[in-house]
Amino acid sequence: MGQGGQSKMPSNGTANDGLTLILDYLRKHNRPYSATDVSANLHNKVTKSHAAKVLRDLYQKKEIEGRISGKQMVYHSLQNASDETTLKAAVLLDNKLQQLQGQLTGLKAYAKRTRGELTTVCTTPLPSNIRQIINQLEQERETIIAKMVQVQGVNVAHVKKEDQVDTKKEWRRWRKRVNTRRRICHDLWRGCLEVVDEDMSGEEFWESLGLEGPSLIH
Repeated sequence: MGQGGQSKMPSNGTANDGLTLILDYLRKHNRPYSATDVSANLHNKVTKSHAAKVLRDLYQKKEIEGRISGKQMVYHSLQNASDETTLKAAVLLDNKLQQLQGQLTGLKAYAKRTRGELTTVCTTPLPSNIRQIINQLEQERETIIAKMVQVQGVNVAHVKKEDQVDTKKEWRRWRKRVNTRRRICHDLWRGCLEVVDEDMSGEEFWESLGLEGPSLIH
């Protein structure tokens, strides 16, 4: 700080050095830069405020070219015809890069959704598993029916009370098991229907699995 608390101004030598650094940088790198970019890319050899002043002065003197980009001013060296083409190509590349970055964000979100859907599909039982459960239920059903026929074919009067109690107990046990298996099978079926294409009905999906008999739609 100088006398009276005023900021010390750069000397003519320092100012000229900064101007030379900025001009050389713009000529070497044939693309538009803001004052912030220039200062940062020169590793703060020129402060941001000084770079902004130098660039603004050079632009007003028509020693460099400038344009508004977003909320800031960007500058570049004077261009001949071939350089102007190169500069436009650089601008187009920058715009393309921004578009690709936006697409990348969308693709990341899509990949996240896809992973979630894949997890759901992987936890859904395969058709072969469903068929195995249904076959097992059918076998248990046939076993119960056979036991009922056997019991009905015997004169109740000649059946011991202990046997009647055992038969009823066995019947309740099998009925509970069948109901449990039926509920599991229905839950699995509903889980499968959640990942089936909307264009395919439940009946069509049932037939596509090669299953016979009434479906588990209801």
